[in-house]
This record gives sequence, structure tokens and C-alpha cells, in this order.
Amino acid sequence: MIKRNSRIVFLGDSITEGYGVSRGECWIDALPGQNINHGISGDTTAGMLRRFTAHVLREKPDYVVIMGGINDLSEGRSLQSVRENLQAMYERAEMRDIIVIPAVCVMPDYDMVLENDWAAYYPGIADLPEKLEQLAAWIRRYAEEHQLLCLVFAQYFPNYTANEYYRYFSDGVHPNERGHAIMADIAKKLLYGTT
Repeated sequence: MIKRNSRIVFLGDSITEGYGVSRGECWIDALPGQNINHGISGDTTAGMLRRFTAHVLREKPDYVVIMGGINDLSEGRSLQSVRENLQAMYERAEMRDIIVIPAVCVMPDYDMVLENDWAAYYPGIADLPEKLEQLAAWIRRYAEEHQLLCLVFAQYFPNYTANEYYRYFSDGVHPNERGHAIMADIAKKLLYGTT
């Protein structure tokens, strides 16, 4: 568990940024401490790595939560490249004595994703569920091997959504207000041991 007054940078894409929900309704907004949200909609792990110095190292946080990869995989980039980018960020943080908290994103509602007009323009959509599962397994394994706290949204989110999983998303990928509230609850339990 981490101290409630810790300075934390959250690095990621639209789900970190809070795309589709009002100000104050993003899951990060509900967490205690000095939280710096550096989520950017549409970003990839390559983009996150490029801005790592500006958005993480210069902030000098106690911790960095890193969550990304769904955009890379949707766009058809390889799983290997995503793993390499994430590992490079993990290692850069560790070299600066910033404690890394790898995060495993909420799994999309794939049927709902396919209903979107934009789905046809993403070459990696067809095998996205399989690739996300493989990425999640790698992140969990990395965290375990390096004795890191891991924010595993994918594992715990379904426990809150036993019926009608789609009701917690705006488009199958981005959690809505209900989804963000669940993510906040999961994060509080895993990071602070509270609700």
C-alpha cells in the first residue's frame, strides 16, 4: 500500500485522462494525495515514452502509474513493441528512484466496440481481445517478478459488473461515469487499502 499524501503521476491515454466524463468524474479525481494526471487521449506507449521526461521525470513524483497499450494494439502495432515501450518506461522510472505501479486497463466490451463506425478503421481490432489478454498477463508477471504493486483493473472490474457489462462504457472502450466510479473504488482498495 502507499501513503495517502504521496505525489503520484498517472501516465496514460484517454482512460487515464478521463475522456467522455465530466471534470471531477475521472477515476483519478476520486483518489487521495497529490495526483498529476498526464493522460492524453489517443496516445500510444511510444508517445508516452517520448514524453516520459517531461511528464514524469520532471514532476519528481514518489510513484508513477503507467497504463497504456490499447491504442497501439488497435492500430495494429505489435505486442512486442508495446512490451518494450512499457518496460523502457518502468526502467527509466526505477533509475530515478520513482516507484513504478504498472496498470492493466479495463477490458473493453468487444461487442459494443464493433458497433462503432470507427472500428473498421483500426486494423488491430480483430485480434484485440486476445492481444489485450496477453499484454495483461505480461504486465502482471512483470509486476510480480519485480515485487511491484499492480493496478489490475481488468481483473477486478467484472466483479462490479456481473450483468450488462456494456452499461459501464460510453462506446465499449471508454468507461462512463459508472465505470470511472468503479475504477476509483478498485484503485483505492489496491493502492491504499481503503474504499
